[in-house]
Amino acid sequence: MKKIFYLFVSLVFIFTSCNPLEDLDAELAESTKLNGIVGDIARTLSDEDYEILDLSYGNFNSEDLAKEMLPSFISGQYPALGVTFKADGSINQASSALITYKLYNPIKFEEYTVVDADYAALELTSLNNSGEYNDFFDQKFPSEVKGTVIDLTFKTEPTIENYTLTDDDYDFVGSGRFNNFDIRTGRDDELIEARRVKIQAILLNNFPEAAFGVKYNVIYDAYDGSSTEEYNLEVQLEENPTDPSKTIVYTLVNADYELIGNGTFNNFDIRDGKPEADVQVRRAKIETILLNNYPDAVSGDFFVITYDTYDGVGRPVLEMILQFDGTNYNIFDVKVYALYTFTLEDTTMRFTLVDDWAAPISFTSEEYELMGGSGRFSNFSGATSEANRKIAIYLETLYPFAADEDFVAVQYNFYSGSTSIKNVNFVFDGAVWSSISSVIDTELKFGHDGSSWVPDNTIKYTLTNADFALVDNGRYNNFDVRAGKDEETVASRVVKLNVILKANFPASAQGQKFSVTYAVYDGANGFRTTNVILEGADYILQ
Repeated sequence: MKKIFYLFVSLVFIFTSCNPLEDLDAELAESTKLNGIVGDIARTLSDEDYEILDLSYGNFNSEDLAKEMLPSFISGQYPALGVTFKADGSINQASSALITYKLYNPIKFEEYTVVDADYAALELTSLNNSGEYNDFFDQKFPSEVKGTVIDLTFKTEPTIENYTLTDDDYDFVGSGRFNNFDIRTGRDDELIEARRVKIQAILLNNFPEAAFGVKYNVIYDAYDGSSTEEYNLEVQLEENPTDPSKTIVYTLVNADYELIGNGTFNNFDIRDGKPEADVQVRRAKIETILLNNYPDAVSGDFFVITYDTYDGVGRPVLEMILQFDGTNYNIFDVKVYALYTFTLEDTTMRFTLVDDWAAPISFTSEEYELMGGSGRFSNFSGATSEANRKIAIYLETLYPFAADEDFVAVQYNFYSGSTSIKNVNFVFDGAVWSSISSVIDTELKFGHDGSSWVPDNTIKYTLTNADFALVDNGRYNNFDVRAGKDEETVASRVVKLNVILKANFPASAQGQKFSVTYAVYDGANGFRTTNVILEGADYILQ
C-alpha cells in the first residue's frame, strides 16, 4: 500500500504542479511523513561503538561532547526511526533513545579568592570556623557535587596562644624576687622594649622549637609603685638574619682550644654540672678566641662559630652566632619575638564537599607506614591503584560503623619521580570502601524531533486504572472525547493530566516533558497521546 500511495502522490504532483523539483521533493516528504516508525531504544555503547565514534580512549570527555556526537550515531544505527504526526502537522509520537555511555568525570578542582562582596553578603570580615566556611560555600557554590575540591584563599583571624608567666620565668630573667616587672619611672622594666626583651628570652627558652610566625599573648604582672596589676603583650616570632656582607663563618681549630685551656680534648665539656654547660661560659671563651684571631673586627660584624663539645655520650658539633659591638662579642638571636599588632591574615585552605565542606582527610607518617607506604617520607609509591586499595582497607578501621553510601574525601602524597598530591573520593557500599573511578557510566536520553535526534528529557507515560480513578474516570478507565462530553477538548484533558502527573511525579523539575498515552472513547475504544511540559506550577501543551 505504501508503494501505491507514493506513486499516487508522485503522479498528482507531476500533473498538477509547476513547482521546481526541490519544491516537489519537499511536498512529497510532507505528504508521506505520517509513515514514520516510532520506537524506543535503550543501548549501552560497546568498544566497537566508540571505534565508530573515533573515541580512542573509549569514553567521552564531557556531556556536551556526547550531546554533539550521539545524534548522528543514533541516526546511523537506527535510520528508520522517527515520529508520527497528527493531522495538524504537530508531532503525535516520537522515537526515543536512552544511551548509556562512559564519561570521563575527574574530580573537579577550582581555586577561588574570597572578595569584599562575599564578606559583605555574609556580614563578616573574615572566615574562622566550620559554620562560616559552609555559609560561604552555600552562598557561592550552591550546586557543586560531592567530591569537588576548592582551594580557597580567604581572610582569617590569626591564632594567638595565651601564655602566663610563671615564677620560674620571672626568676629566669632576674625578676624573681617579687615575680613581676617593675615598671616604675626609671626602673629597668619601665619601657615596653625592656619587657619585650625579657619576654623574648623566656619564650626562646621555653619553646625552642617554635616555628616562625607563632604568636603569643603573654600575660604578666607589673608593679607601678602603688599596686601590682596584670598586663599583656602580644608578640610574634620572626627571623632576624645576619647581614651576609658582614658575616664570617669560622670553625674552631686545635690552636683555638689550646688558647683557652681546652687543648687536652679540643672541645667544650657540656656535661651537666660542668662550667661549660653554661652557654655564657662558652661565649666568653669564644670571645677570647675571636679577639685574638680578628683584631681588625669592627662593630656590627657577625661571626657564625662551629665548635666541638662532649656531652658524656658523644661529641656533638654546635653552632653559636655572635655579633661584635666594638668591645665584646654578644650572642645574636636569629629568632626574635617582635611586638605584634592584631591583623587579619590571608590563608589558603583546601576544602572538599562531602556532607559539608571541610578539609579532606590526610595521613600521618605512622599511618603511611601502617598502610605499607613510606613512614619516613610520608607517601605512597608504585601504582595509585595499589595506594587506593590500601586506603580503602584502612578506612574500614577509621569508620567501623559506616553506612551504605557514606562518602569520604581523601588526600595523600604519592611519589613517582617526584612527590605529588592525590585527591581521591571513596564510597561505602555497605560492605567495603571503594575509590570512585574517574570514568563513570552515565545516561543521556534523546528524542526525535521529526528531522533529527536531539537531547530530550521526555518521559513516556501511559495512564493506569488508578490514574483514571484519581480524576473520577475510573468507571470506564478512559477519557470520553465525544462531542459535548467532559474530555472532548485537549485543554480539558490537560487539566486532568496535571492532577495525575503532579501526584505521580512530585519532584519534577522545570522543563520536564511528558508524552502521555491514554485510553479514549470517541464512539469506539482507542488511544491518544498528549505531549506536555512543566512550566511554572503547571503542565502545558508542547
